[in-house]
Amino acid sequence: MKKYFGEKITKTGARNFARKFYSSKTWTQRSMVYRKMHPWCERCLKRGIYKPADCVHHKIHIDKTNYMDVKILLDDSNLESLCDDCHAKEHAKKETIYYDFDENGRLIDYTKESE
Repeated sequence: MKKYFGEKITKTGARNFARKFYSSKTWTQRSMVYRKMHPWCERCLKRGIYKPADCVHHKIHIDKTNYMDVKILLDDSNLESLCDDCHAKEHAKKETIYYDFDENGRLIDYTKESE
């Protein structure tokens, strides 16, 4: 049986809702200050690894329901410094829909969280 892979149909990522925010002076300064306060990747540090942070990540991802919420966008409690590897792993956890066909040729879809 062939499997067809596709992205989750509802796109709620920051690309669609917060482009202006990520290129704003407010975010540029806020992320710079946060990274100065937290120069090491916070997830690596929990494992005892000292690796420099490459970016500031939003723990609660920005989407169409919260892209105007200042607490989500700028509050320390929703931010974490990450290295590129940890940031890529975080964003690789997006939901994927798997399509398959049963023995009668009917479409079956499976929703699976990637690891």
